[in-house]
Amino acid sequence: MAIITLTTDLGMKDHYVSAIKGIILSKQSDATIIDISHQIPTFNIQDAAYIIKNAYPNFPKSSIHIIGIKAEQTKQSSHVIVFSDGHFFIGADNGIFSFLETPIEKIIELPTNFSTFPTRDIFAIAASELAKGAQMEQLGQVKENLLERMPFRAASMGDMIRGTVEYIDSFGNVMCNISKTLFEQVGKGKEFKIEFARYEIGKISKNYNDVPEGEILALFNAAYQLEIAMNKDKANSMLNLKLNDSITIRFL
Repeated sequence: MAIITLTTDLGMKDHYVSAIKGIILSKQSDATIIDISHQIPTFNIQDAAYIIKNAYPNFPKSSIHIIGIKAEQTKQSSHVIVFSDGHFFIGADNGIFSFLETPIEKIIELPTNFSTFPTRDIFAIAASELAKGAQMEQLGQVKENLLERMPFRAASMGDMIRGTVEYIDSFGNVMCNISKTLFEQVGKGKEFKIEFARYEIGKISKNYNDVPEGEILALFNAAYQLEIAMNKDKANSMLNLKLNDSITIRFL
């Protein structure tokens, strides 16, 4: 039984999501369809990539992931199937695969189709064919490269790490692009200050309840990324932190 996931910016008010599911089920009635998110900010491939890259590893290998963000085909952005890390990803070649940061093993370019609803008319049908057992090569032509966009990456300079805000979740928790591995490699157990928006934090908490309600904390989350949060409150609103804002760690 095939697993097909959906990530879009279509919201839940309109008929769009149900239409996509209807097409899939009409082609492959026993498919299991899982919603990852339909609340991506409109056309925001960075938010979509963050959510997908933290969701897809939890699914079985050979799962099929439809990405309906900036999905319309243009002269610069074709429709593709990408095989990576044992999973199939179907979407537009608009730079989102650079943000997923997964090793690309195979790319297939789907036939040209300027549909105004490509997530239904193209991606859902391609996903259904894969679910039936079709090979990627049967659905299009081999493509060598994808459009590249350069995501912001944390960098270390001596006893300092500079990173940025990568994502803000619905709880107002601020996810930074600084990994636990980089923090430990550069810090080597030294004391430190995490600096952002005129605030400083000098410790890493284990969970949100390590501090009293309403206080700021830093921790490494389930994705092993640095997270700035407030216990029982929205850190981004209180600290006025936004996507791509600077986060600095100084080791003393």
